[in-house]
Amino acid sequence: MSIIYNRGTMNQQELSNQDSIKIIMEMVQSTKYNIARDKVIYLMWGYLVAISSLAHYVLKFQFEISQAYYVWLSMPVAGIITGIYYGRKKKHSTAKTFTDRAMSSIWIAFIVALIIFLLASPQIGWSAVYPIFMVLYGIGTATSGGIMKFKPLVIGGYLSMGVGLLAFYQPFDIQLFLLALAVIVSYVIPGHLLPKAQND
Repeated sequence: MSIIYNRGTMNQQELSNQDSIKIIMEMVQSTKYNIARDKVIYLMWGYLVAISSLAHYVLKFQFEISQAYYVWLSMPVAGIITGIYYGRKKKHSTAKTFTDRAMSSIWIAFIVALIIFLLASPQIGWSAVYPIFMVLYGIGTATSGGIMKFKPLVIGGYLSMGVGLLAFYQPFDIQLFLLALAVIVSYVIPGHLLPKAQND
């Protein structure tokens, strides 16, 4: 009877251990940052900035339209869409992980820095602001890619920073092409390489 009881106890312990491991794994999966969900945001911003930059060039330097910069009014709209997206994502999130907090902090700081340089543009000039934007894009994506261990974002981010450095030595019309290139390598290409989001 003692042997049978001990065997029964051991089986219960093994089952309990397996259940515990299963619960832990489920908790890890439920709190794991799902990078695939950000695919649409990277692609939206990447294509929008690239198209706006090229449109700015065509309107200003080909058609000589002085108000060509109005193409950038699409950016606040994209910002609202992004805010709604992350608001819903936060609402449906069951747990806030370290990665969630880190990513949130990075992109909030990125937006604040972007606004500061936009406000400072009359003082420092757009020919200086655009290269700074490219460097900021690179910092945001390279840091995000490092946290999420997604190499295309890291590589794209550093390439964007390199393009930004080159842009400091180029005239404004060339900078518009380089801005498009910077977001293509840091947002568009990594965005397409992200896996498709799965319904959890």
